[in-house]
Amino acid sequence: MEEVNSFEEQTQPQGLKILCTLSFIYSSIIGFFALMLMLCAKPFLIYLGENFDLLTSNMSESQVKQLQLFLDLGSGKLIIGSGIYLLILGLSFFGALQMKQRKYKGFIMYLIANFFFLLSNVVSLNILMSIFDIVFIALYFRQSKFLKR
Repeated sequence: MEEVNSFEEQTQPQGLKILCTLSFIYSSIIGFFALMLMLCAKPFLIYLGENFDLLTSNMSESQVKQLQLFLDLGSGKLIIGSGIYLLILGLSFFGALQMKQRKYKGFIMYLIANFFFLLSNVVSLNILMSIFDIVFIALYFRQSKFLKR
């Protein structure tokens, strides 16, 4: 086991602790819902199909089209999509875990995973989540100087 030589090497930067904690919380919550969607995809799509008229009565035409596209995907594609999302989310979580242990490779893992999230948010024109992705990548980049290569 490696011996720590100085007080500076023992302390972890507070900013890095906070970022990792926020990433753990976010990944856990989103991962739980993605897992539930993956496990309950078929009953969920059946429910949406049976109650389509009731659900779409107060929706705009574009929202109805989006819901119809969602229903047309089918449970198989929804399960595969949720599985891929969980894999990328797991890479992001593991990267944050590695950064908490002050390993630079964790930053690379986090960067790769969140690049995919950023790309999907930009393509879907989800501006708010795109901004969050950029902010977190930038904040982790600022903390990367405390990580061991």
